[in-house]
Amino acid sequence: MNIDAINTFLLLSETGNFSRVAERSNLTQSTVSSRIKVLEDTLNVKLFERTSSGVLLTDAGKKFYKYAASMRQTWQQGRQEMARSSSPKQTIGVGLHMTMWRRFMPDWLVWMQEHHPHFALQVEADYSERLVDYVSQGVLDLAITHMPSGLPGLVVEPFMEDELIMVSRIARDFGSCDPADYIFVDWSYGYREEHQEKLPEFATSTINVGYGEIALEYLYASECYSYMPRAYVSDYLAENRLHIVKDAPVLNRPSYLVHSKHPRNPHAINVAVAGLRALNAGLKQGHNAQDP
Repeated sequence: MNIDAINTFLLLSETGNFSRVAERSNLTQSTVSSRIKVLEDTLNVKLFERTSSGVLLTDAGKKFYKYAASMRQTWQQGRQEMARSSSPKQTIGVGLHMTMWRRFMPDWLVWMQEHHPHFALQVEADYSERLVDYVSQGVLDLAITHMPSGLPGLVVEPFMEDELIMVSRIARDFGSCDPADYIFVDWSYGYREEHQEKLPEFATSTINVGYGEIALEYLYASECYSYMPRAYVSDYLAENRLHIVKDAPVLNRPSYLVHSKHPRNPHAINVAVAGLRALNAGLKQGHNAQDP
């Protein structure tokens, strides 16, 4: 499938106007129309519906959009990888779950530059399912996810367990916590089940957040409380900007290393894992020193 046609489809989806696509792509409108027609003929579906003001995606077009976006990203990553392959340096591609990015980056990059400067580095942040796909497709060598299962041809092994603690801007004890003021953060696989088991009364929170950074910002602006990874908020606890809710249950969230059963460069994976484990060990020591 022609990547130019994919790019044209995505741009038309965003602008809804053939003339704008032509102008931004330095093409004629007839070329833009031809690319879309070729794509529709190849897929045997109608992707756009004409309106008085331009075009809109059909239902089929909406379904195809995510695949087109993924194809463009994979193509771009493939081009980057080919460019890096001409370099004398070996490449390590590592992906981390969005909620772990701040903890391990840029420290892992610094560790790699200090200990293994001969490697070229590629890093990505995304959610578990996408990271597993990237490893399966060979886009990444290694990923840290919260998904305990992978795809055929992949190895999934335990990496670490996050300790999650209930925190608040106001010092309080668990007995005084009203579920109405609780922020539920979906910290992914494993955590959800333990949360339901240990805190069933908090399962129907009216505030549900899918990304920890958003919940953290809201904690600063309210008197609510929520579960956060201890490593995520250790500095805030040390500065008394946040407080652990006394007597609240401690929860855990496992994470996993995912890589190919037959990696193209086993040494690169061993090096990357060594750095990640070294950083994790340092984090654990720091947390233990802070514990009362």
